[in-house]
Amino acid sequence: MSHGKLREDTTCQNCGDEVKLRFCPTCGQENTETKKSFHYLFTHFLEDLVHYESSFWKALKYLLYAPEKLSLVYLSGKRKAFMAPVRLFIFINIISFIIFSSFTFKELEHELNPELGQTEVQVDNELEEKELNKNTVHVKLNESYLSRKMNKLEDNYTEEQIFQKVLQKVFQNLPKFLFLVMPFFALSLWITHNKKKWWYFDHGIFTFHYFSSFLLLLCITTIINQILGFFNYETNGVFIGLIYLYLNFLFIKAFVCFYQESKLKNIVKLVVVYFLNSLIFLFVLVVFSIYILYIL
Repeated sequence: MSHGKLREDTTCQNCGDEVKLRFCPTCGQENTETKKSFHYLFTHFLEDLVHYESSFWKALKYLLYAPEKLSLVYLSGKRKAFMAPVRLFIFINIISFIIFSSFTFKELEHELNPELGQTEVQVDNELEEKELNKNTVHVKLNESYLSRKMNKLEDNYTEEQIFQKVLQKVFQNLPKFLFLVMPFFALSLWITHNKKKWWYFDHGIFTFHYFSSFLLLLCITTIINQILGFFNYETNGVFIGLIYLYLNFLFIKAFVCFYQESKLKNIVKLVVVYFLNSLIFLFVLVVFSIYILYIL
């Protein structure tokens, strides 16, 4: 509850209507003084943070094993029971971006850049000199930008290192990547279901909750990897495979529980959804990888 001092003027500063109590009956703005003390700002920040975190913790257990329940509760009209889907996704997206950027592939970054003391200017000058030594101007004119970029990278890295570096950047920017995939993911759900019973909005809510679970589980996996790294222990392919299987199990379970259709319909629709999203994922991955090559 707000503790701001009420204005003596009862005219709403936002819409101009009369405010008889604390909140404007027309636009809902609180009719308090706009100038606040530092103490007010600090305590207000703490109140919002505690409220935000409590909403997140309430949703956390469902994100780990039953994200569809959050969607069903929200679509049933209980919009205040948990954090709103979009806010929840943005909150986890920010957390995951920080974690992926801070902890992911640090050893790989060091391996790919062994001479950390070399400045970017020196590298650019060397690459320009090599470019000037091309045999003919004709070859240079016929080369695409991507081809020239690859040639420059191959002068400094092996093909395996280039692939690893692109993979590193994709993973570090996974929140952005998933944000691009999400609308198409929801579209594939809309295509495969009854348009009268399920609106695109409904599929969007389900998508927000599942992708929140997806990012949260990857964050936990990354943190576990980091902790184990302190003890000189590295997770193997089995661990990664188990995480992948659980993410697929979580989606299938959420899909079946959310749409509540017959087994045959679930199987057919799941096959179609997986096929469509495999194509979408591959296309976005290729475009995203080309963009990363562009900025390397």
